[in-house]
Amino acid sequence: MNAKQTAPLLATLVPVIAEAAPPLLICGAIFLTIKWLFFEDEKKQPENAPANAEAKNHRKTAETAFKTAVFRPFPAKMSVAPAVAPLPTVIQPFSVPSVPKFSAPVPTQKITAQIPLPPNKKKFLTRADLANVFHHGARALTRTAAVAALKNLGFGKTAAYEALSPNGRFSDWLQYAPDGIIAWTE
Repeated sequence: MNAKQTAPLLATLVPVIAEAAPPLLICGAIFLTIKWLFFEDEKKQPENAPANAEAKNHRKTAETAFKTAVFRPFPAKMSVAPAVAPLPTVIQPFSVPSVPKFSAPVPTQKITAQIPLPPNKKKFLTRADLANVFHHGARALTRTAAVAALKNLGFGKTAAYEALSPNGRFSDWLQYAPDGIIAWTE
């Protein structure tokens, strides 16, 4: 074949080969993967195989004998000692000298179980509590002094500051001076 005849032949075969190549490559890759996963080479020996078949059989019989819990017999020439434990020595009791009894009562410690106290229920600050702190308008306090007085009644610092704030719940009954003095108004 000369070059003029080969070129048209290649021009017609190249598209056919280009269309058939990807599916053939994919099928070949799938076949090789399946062969690699499922069909191992049978000539290959496992890495931990015994050196000879006799050792392999000996190990199997030892494993099955261990699993069945059969006791191996003792040879006749082996002597077995009797299972007798020596008797413990008996110690005579020690005689205790008599102790005179005292007539005075001996104080005993009283054991009391400490029961945990129930958790404190939250105290809510009321208008009456604030009126008591300010003696119903008879005294005026600074903000820190009023907070300390409310803390002595059992309220928290945050609740006291919120109650005494100029835009708090009790701002209608409180009068705020420019110098920081707070007074109660009825």
